[in-house]
Amino acid sequence: MNNSTKADCPEDDPLAALRIDQTYASDVVGVKKLLLTVPIRKPLKTDFVRVHPEYMLDCFGLELKAEREYYFVVQTLAPVLAEFIEHIRLRLSVTRQGTVFIWPIKLPREDRRPNPWHTSAAEAAAQAEQKWTRVTADMQLGAYQPFIASCDLGDPKWPEESWQDVAKLALRDKMIASESHPVLRELLGRA
Repeated sequence: MNNSTKADCPEDDPLAALRIDQTYASDVVGVKKLLLTVPIRKPLKTDFVRVHPEYMLDCFGLELKAEREYYFVVQTLAPVLAEFIEHIRLRLSVTRQGTVFIWPIKLPREDRRPNPWHTSAAEAAAQAEQKWTRVTADMQLGAYQPFIASCDLGDPKWPEESWQDVAKLALRDKMIASESHPVLRELLGRA
């Protein structure tokens, strides 16, 4: 007895030629995802992330906590904004879903005691160079708590663009390069 139906035989199914395989998105010819926006942010607590082991930039950063924004200050203006800026290491990062972002990690200062939040963020980023890592803020611990994926999540999908191009995209509206910048003027009461 033959248990096959008409739908089992493609030549008998008029819709077979239209049916899309579930992997169609990766197979579409002539389509390339463009990298137009690169956020500067900490990893979300729900994201497993990887951090590129080579691509980083140490710079002067200014965090506007109320706005949840970062700005970056050229060296010549660092003395003008010295009371507001911190040393920050920007790390190229990517989520499992392929979202590219820059993780700003505050670096320790010689004139201050170590901050467990900054130290644990740097340690979590170092761990994420080798393994998929999820990072959450643990208020009782007073630091970030990293969690490592318990199974192989595959290799990260790094952007095709160069590190310089990715950094330029991320920083394009976030650089304070003149004393007429609105953020500088507001902070110094010159607005």
